[in-house]
Formats: sequence, C-alpha cells, structure tokens
Amino acid sequence: MSSKIQIKDLISENLAVAPAIYHKLQMALANPDSTFQDYAEIIQADTGLAARLLKISNSPFFGLESKVESITHAMTIIGLEQIIDLALVSMVIEKFKGIPKELVLMDQFWRHSIACGLCARLIARNLDEPNPERYYLVGILHDIGSLVFYKEIPIQARLILSEAQADKRYLSEVEKEVLGFHHAEMGGYLLKEWGLPEVFYEAIPFVHHPSKATNYQNVATIIHLADCVTYHLELGNSGEPGKPSIEPGSMARVGLTEETFNKVQDETLGQYSLTVDTFLS
Repeated sequence: MSSKIQIKDLISENLAVAPAIYHKLQMALANPDSTFQDYAEIIQADTGLAARLLKISNSPFFGLESKVESITHAMTIIGLEQIIDLALVSMVIEKFKGIPKELVLMDQFWRHSIACGLCARLIARNLDEPNPERYYLVGILHDIGSLVFYKEIPIQARLILSEAQADKRYLSEVEKEVLGFHHAEMGGYLLKEWGLPEVFYEAIPFVHHPSKATNYQNVATIIHLADCVTYHLELGNSGEPGKPSIEPGSMARVGLTEETFNKVQDETLGQYSLTVDTFLS
C-alpha cells in the first residue's frame, strides 16, 4: 500500500525544532569561548530543568561519592556533554506530554525507554565501547518516532496498533505497510532535523533490523539487544503488542557472550527501579 504521507509532513511546526534550551546549548557548544558558567546560565533559565538535572546528578544512576551542589559542579564531575544529553532527555519527556492514554500509557512508554537506555549503557560498558553514556541517550530516544505518530496522526496510529495486536505482528511492519515508513525511521528523521549527532539518525532507523545498518551498526545492534531485553523483562511498553525476537547474529556481531548477556540482564533489573524513579518522579 503506497503512502500519501511523506515523512517530512509529520514534523509539525512545534516538533520541527529541538527544545529551545537544547538549541541554545548547541549554539554555546559551537562557540569556542563558551564557559561552564555560560552553559549553567542557559540551563538555570528553566528552574524546573535545573532542579531535575541536579536530582539526576545526585542519584544512584551516577553513584557519585560527593554531593553535586550546582550545575557547574555537575559539568565538572559528570561532563558537559553528558549534562547536555540529560537535559535533552528531560526536555523531550516534557515536550511529548498529553498523548491520549488510549494510544499509549506514557508512564509505561518512558519506563520502557529508560530501561532500554540503561540496558544499552550496561552492554556498552561490558563491551568496553567508547562513551557508554551516549548509548543511554540513543536507547532512551529510540522510540521517539512512535510519539510523533501518536501526537500527529492519532487515528492512523490507533489503527496500526489495533492491526498489529490483532495479527500479532511487529509495529514497524504494519507501519511500513500503512504509512510507507516506520517509527524508527521517523525518529531518525526527527533527530536529524533537531541537529543531533550523526550516530542518532544513522543508528535509530535500524534498531529493529541492525544487520541492515550501513553506519554505526554496532550501536544499532546494542540498542536492538537492549530493546529485546527490556521487553523480555517486561520493563514498560512503548506500544509493541508482543515481545520482539533478537535478530540472529546480533550478539556475535558485537562480541557479546551468553554469560555477559545474562549478567547485563541481572544488572538491568537491579538498577531499573532507582533509575526510573530518578527520571520520572
């Protein structure tokens, strides 16, 4: 079935740009003269965001020995890039509020997304991948395309969900038939529009079929594995009617052994509640 909708048509004016503060932070990054104080002032313009970032910085998610007292202190201890990533996660959660519960329970959606990010970070750490914190953000945003569907085309999204449930098929398959593109491709397109780093819009469209990725295949594979683990452990749900299967060859592709994979699942369960509470409470 050919699509009458183009992927770009679903990016409304409200969604076309990244959250304003994230945009300002990116502009500051482009200026070599920017200081930690400059970044802190941008973040502190939103007192709610600043408070959430301090709460996350002091949570068991990072396990720091000393208390983080300020945004500048957080940048020193955790790192500027990580603080900006965490700011983006916090702002995205706010940006997509108000989606009807008949489509998706947002608490369950973010629980799944956060668990996926957590698991992806643990896999990356166990495989000694560089910048494992980046895997967390890719993981937490991997289903953002579904939120675009729920927000912009709720009637079609409801029909897709119903058909996937009735036929016991993956959402991405039904979406591709009905729209001509699926939620992972939608997510990659949106994050490219927002000006996020290449890894996001190159990896996310392939998280359900990582063997098809031409760039950042390891990243796509690790997010794919984390997504499957999260569904297997029943940690939230982003709308998928069943439990997705791991694509054959995925573990071997990234060098993940069965023993390490089982260890990661245990670690994910152990850290899940505290991590979710940190971001959603």
